[in-house]
Amino acid sequence: MADYYHILGVERDASRDEIKRAFRRMARESHPDANPDDPTAEDRFRQVAEAYEVLSDPERRARYDRGETFDPSGFFQGAASLDDLLRSVFGDTSIFGTVAREQRVNRGRDVRVNVVLTLEDAAFGVEKSVVFRTALACEACAGMGSSDSAGLQACPTCGGSGQVRMARRSVFGSLMTLTTCRACRGDGSVMANPCGVCRGEGIREGEKTVVVDIPAGVQAGNRLRLPTRGEAGRRGALAGDLYVDLIIEPHPVFERDGDDLISEVEVGVVGAALGTHLEVPLLEGGTQRIKVPAGSQHGEVIRVAGKGLTRLRTSRRGDLYLRIKVVVPTRLSRAQRKFLRQFADAGGEGPL
Repeated sequence: MADYYHILGVERDASRDEIKRAFRRMARESHPDANPDDPTAEDRFRQVAEAYEVLSDPERRARYDRGETFDPSGFFQGAASLDDLLRSVFGDTSIFGTVAREQRVNRGRDVRVNVVLTLEDAAFGVEKSVVFRTALACEACAGMGSSDSAGLQACPTCGGSGQVRMARRSVFGSLMTLTTCRACRGDGSVMANPCGVCRGEGIREGEKTVVVDIPAGVQAGNRLRLPTRGEAGRRGALAGDLYVDLIIEPHPVFERDGDDLISEVEVGVVGAALGTHLEVPLLEGGTQRIKVPAGSQHGEVIRVAGKGLTRLRTSRRGDLYLRIKVVVPTRLSRAQRKFLRQFADAGGEGPL
């Protein structure tokens, strides 16, 4: 049997008000609308709703505490029933199901931040913590703006329309104009018992930390969208989105070309002529032994398969291309000069 207290994150002796507050918080966090990329969100949300259906009803809760089990299929018959449950808790401003006008008005703003990555981060993926100042959900009222469960009520000034009619005299006589209601700022509703901390807004200014999962294979200029991780919405409205713009720092050794890497490897004249083996560095660390074929020319390229960057959303990797740089010695000993002259004579290059 599911542990409904654990699902809502409350103690077994929690009051009905504490259970309601916990459900408000968990419903916003787990609802599929707030987690469009999470296929498990719907199941988690139904578990939260099921837990509230049992623990919010005194008779069901008593039976549950005695060890009785319940068939959750009888709780909800389609999305409409879930909407009824949410409206009974959140009122008409629920962020789930049918979204009221106030929800659209009060939705949190989107936030955009830059994240600087190394080439290694971009190649293999990394978690980055981003910190920014924004509006946060008020902890005192769980972001709802109310000091109790009374919630919102229709604005007495505008009657819930969000607008008021004003008479204005003109040369044509008395004209009626519509203006935004100052009492509710156009929301159409006011908080019955506003929270003393946030004054009924449900938000407060603060510093927010979000851990961003950077997938392997991203490129400079890519933008990641994290739904509902931006600014908190007023009075429990949906939060804005967080957009993360990626910047990749230049690497001292490797140059990126799509999913491939390009680097330079220095080879001596003799090694290029006769062939040799070299240890070359890899982006993930360590080295790999490669063979430089005899007769290699300056500017030729050696391909090392599968040692490039991870391709985005796959486990495959690009290649590493090593451009040969033949290094000609600038200082020679007498013996070296003698051998090179003999080499030139043998090759028919003429006297040096």
